[in-house]
Amino acid sequence: MAIFIGQIILMYNAISKYETNTWHIGFLMIIISNLILLFMPIIKGYFIHGREDVLTHVGYMIDIENNHNIISNPYPMLHIIGFTLKSFSGLSYNDITMFLPILYSLFYIFSWYILGKHIFKNKRDLFIMLVFSSILLLGSKNVMLSPNGQAILFVPFFLYIFFKSRLPKNAAPYSILLILLSFFIIFSHPLVTILLTVTILLSDITMYFNSTKNSEVKIKKSTNLLSIMICSFLVWSSYLHILAYSLENIIYTLMSSDGGGSEFSRYQTSVSSVDVSFLKIVGLVLSVYGSYVLLFILSVACIIYILTFWKKYNIKVNYYHKLSILGWILLVFFSLLLFLLNDQFGFIRVYSYSIFFSITLISFSISMFLRRPSDKNKSNLKVLVVISLFLILITSLSTYSLFLSPTILKTDQQTPESEFSAMKTFYKVKNDYPVLERGTVNIRVHNAIYGVSGTKKKDILRDDIVIKHFGYDNNSSLSDSYNKSYLMINYIGRNQDQEILPKFEDRWSFNYSDFAHLDNDTGVVKFYSDKFTDIYINKP
Repeated sequence: MAIFIGQIILMYNAISKYETNTWHIGFLMIIISNLILLFMPIIKGYFIHGREDVLTHVGYMIDIENNHNIISNPYPMLHIIGFTLKSFSGLSYNDITMFLPILYSLFYIFSWYILGKHIFKNKRDLFIMLVFSSILLLGSKNVMLSPNGQAILFVPFFLYIFFKSRLPKNAAPYSILLILLSFFIIFSHPLVTILLTVTILLSDITMYFNSTKNSEVKIKKSTNLLSIMICSFLVWSSYLHILAYSLENIIYTLMSSDGGGSEFSRYQTSVSSVDVSFLKIVGLVLSVYGSYVLLFILSVACIIYILTFWKKYNIKVNYYHKLSILGWILLVFFSLLLFLLNDQFGFIRVYSYSIFFSITLISFSISMFLRRPSDKNKSNLKVLVVISLFLILITSLSTYSLFLSPTILKTDQQTPESEFSAMKTFYKVKNDYPVLERGTVNIRVHNAIYGVSGTKKKDILRDDIVIKHFGYDNNSSLSDSYNKSYLMINYIGRNQDQEILPKFEDRWSFNYSDFAHLDNDTGVVKFYSDKFTDIYINKP
């Protein structure tokens, strides 16, 4: 409610005939509310907010501290920043994993403010942009440490410097800073580098079609910058094979008669295997992708408005508006191809970048609609009511999907201190037996304790996932299925099926009765237990 009231204050200042400073109050309400949401892992006392990749990123920071180099780290910038913060502040790495995303998210919102001040001549149009750009639309990327997440939060500032460096006057300082930021992005994440390179290329294409004598915006070409970024990226990045494989998979699927796997077909198979109503599916899609779907609808409506009424109202679409339309259409098209034809690279990683174009497109279009020459007060009111409803839904859905939870078919993403203590002890006493896991992430925790290079030196591999129901549906002992091995189970492993799929018991990999059976299995001995983690040894 506080966020929505702040948005209404900003919208009022955007449409009011009188200019006031009350917009500061609305913007401050949104910032304070966002801060409460962003600080929630710290407020709740999490040891580390994140499992899986987050723990490995802590390991990369430890590598830099121990070895004084980045070794084979493909995107070291985030880890260099984390190590530097620890060196100067004395904070632990687990605290830094929670503070860094907050700093980036705040910087993201204020970057939109300075970007908006640059591309909008009218201050009131800027308020419309702030309404949408201040929503935490990027989900877990806003609150969880990841190179991709933090790099994409840096994009609005990069675009601001880019646009300033392309102007004919006073561009030299911005051009120098832009080159430095280009290296910053290249060392931050390969996908964001590729998408920014595409954006710069689209900027030149847009300027080519926009280069008329009466053009309000004069933008210089970016040939030199593109050359620097592409050459540096090709020299540095080792992730090109991922992009090449995804493109190869798309082309193969288009040309092959039997087709290939895709994210869409995987979802289709999952849905068809259970009895779920259409409304339930729609509700699930909105829970997971709701804010993106609503932004998509608004963006389509804005493009239709521009195409329908640009002659009737003599609408002038400037360079930034054209760029946002072209960029949004291109990214949505490519994301759709990934969704329908590829299962190796999640489409949402590309589609999430489209929100930068979507926010600019929506802001320009709403501004144009409200300032059209004809007197349509009643029509304006109806549109504002519709926009308000969209804002309520987008804000609600983005807030509830900010943290991974069963609501969006994900498990809780905290790693408690007790699990670290348990694993430290385990590594000291364990023998060279294989490790079976249910919910734990043995290799990731080892990364966060000893560093990624330390894990590789000790040849700790990804562990095996234990067979469903521990094999008890065949009336056997777990020891009948494996040689001597360790079995690690945590709270998530015991409860994730029941929390994520409470109404589909036939889809559960483990029932509560399976864990009770495990404790009574004579071939399995529990030798460690705490509130979060149980460790067994399996003796055939």
